[in-house]
Order: sequence, then C-alpha cells, then structure tokens
Amino acid sequence: MRLLLLVCLVTLSWPAFAQQKEPLEITADESLEWHRTEKLYIARKNAVAKQGPSELHGDTLTATYTEGEKDGGIDISRIDAQGNVLVISGGSKATGQKGFYDIKTGYSELTGGNLKLETPTDVVTARDKITYLATSKEMNAYGQAKAIRGDDVITSDRLIGRFIEDGKTGGSKLSELEAIGNVVITTPKEVLYGEQGTYNAITNIATITGNVRIQKGPSYITGSRGEVDLNTNISRMFGTSAPTTENGTDGRVRGVFFPE
Repeated sequence: MRLLLLVCLVTLSWPAFAQQKEPLEITADESLEWHRTEKLYIARKNAVAKQGPSELHGDTLTATYTEGEKDGGIDISRIDAQGNVLVISGGSKATGQKGFYDIKTGYSELTGGNLKLETPTDVVTARDKITYLATSKEMNAYGQAKAIRGDDVITSDRLIGRFIEDGKTGGSKLSELEAIGNVVITTPKEVLYGEQGTYNAITNIATITGNVRIQKGPSYITGSRGEVDLNTNISRMFGTSAPTTENGTDGRVRGVFFPE
C-alpha cells in the first residue's frame, strides 16, 4: 500500500512549469520519514513528488524544508532524487540516476547514466550532466552531448538549449541550441564539422564556425563559416576577407568534388 503525504501551502516553484502555492504531494511504496531535527522528508522506494502537472520520480526522494514563522506552513527549499530519476513536466521528460532541484535559485541538475531530455520535438542526451536554470529557461548538456530532431543530429562537447513558452501545449519548446567544441551536424544530405555552432529551432537554420567542413561522400567544401537551411537542404559556405588566416591559408572558400 502506498504511503501518502499532502503538504499544503508549499511555496515550491518547479522550473518554469508549476504554479505558485500549489500543494506538493509525495508518495512512496515503502516508507516516508519525517526527520524533524534535520528538517527533512525522505520517501523510499518508487517515490514520487507531484505538484500540479509536474512530477519527480526516484528510488529515494529527500525534501529539505523550513517552517513558516506565522502560519506554520512548510516551505520546501530543495529536493534531491537518487536512483532511476524521472522528471515529467510541460510535455517533456528527463531521466538520470541522480538529481536535485534548488527552489531558491531555480537550478536543477541530473547526473549518472541514461541522461536524457525528451521534448515533443527533440531529444537531448549527455555523458556527464544535464542542468536547467528556470530563471533564464536555459538547459546545458555536458560531455558527448547530442541533440536529435527527426533525421538531423547535432553533437558537441557541450550543448546549450534555450527555451520559450509553447502556446499550444502550455509547456516549453526549444528556441535555440548552441554547440561548443568538436561540433558535428549530421543531416540526410551531408555532415558539417566545426568548433562552434548555433541551431535556430524557429527558423530551422544551423550556423557553424571555426575550421568548417561540409562533407558529402568523398567531396567536401571548407571555409570559415557554414550555414545549413534544414527546411530547403541548402548549404552555404563563406570565406574570410582576410588575405591569410592563422593557419596560413588564403581564407578563400574551397570545394573539392570527386566524380563517381
């Protein structure tokens, strides 16, 4: 039988999702401990914290709180999750093995294996961690980060996703994705390489800079800046006006094409 705790008048604000002053409900299959001295609630085994449409799942959830001086209410300041962590909110879900959400700063973080963020249109994975800052609606994925939309894939050392409100779903949707370090953009038509790139999810256009190379089979184009319109599948490469670049080349766009 599931144990149930209903905490009323919680001033918890989930990252860009929940409404203020909604009650927070914590359930667990095994036990719910109230540590009064440390001011903790610890829910064990298949624990779920739910507020409005948002849910946080984990093998163990630990909620840190303070008590209201006037009305005796309970103010949750942080929630830590351990084991098989799942966050569901605004039509999106994120998974990891460990995570926490700091209510005061609006900062949340997921670490461990199976790091993944899924939205209605995109999937983001990472090796090291995925973070989200509610105040700026910004997501960061660190270590072999990858973003997938349909047949298009962006990989890099770090991905930064910036979100806006989705009027249709009431949640959030990706507006821009910035890639930093060892950037590779793969489309059904070609592969782009560079040092830094930006993908605009509204216009569906990707721009990449730094030792840029567009590869299509054995043929390739190189330059200082590349642009791919994923709507039309048209790629453009731009050179530099400088007479020579740092690596000694003349800064001109170069294309090498091999016949079949």
